[in-house]
Amino acid sequence: MKRLIVTILVVVVAVFVGWATCPYWTAGSTEVTVTHVENKLMDRHGKRQDVYLVFTSDGTYRNTDSLHYFKFNSSDIQGKLAQQGRFKISYYGFRVPVLSMYKNITKAEKIE
Repeated sequence: MKRLIVTILVVVVAVFVGWATCPYWTAGSTEVTVTHVENKLMDRHGKRQDVYLVFTSDGTYRNTDSLHYFKFNSSDIQGKLAQQGRFKISYYGFRVPVLSMYKNITKAEKIE
């Protein structure tokens, strides 16, 4: 019984550490051409939420606030990306089409 409790505790801690650190070991940056931006209303966990989507030459990204990066300026970034053109973006996460998961943009800088 004691061994089972320890195993469950180890698994719970491992899942928490994975969730807490995933945005940092999946982070990256790239230069892309933004072709289109869109605001999509999605149901997430029984709650309706605005999700900004950014369509680029490199695929589709989302642009939402992130507690991991203390990012709370998604609408400002979306306004900048709406100008379209070349941008250097920083992001984290995975693209999993089956689950409608996108990499999340954390920063965007226009390239002149």
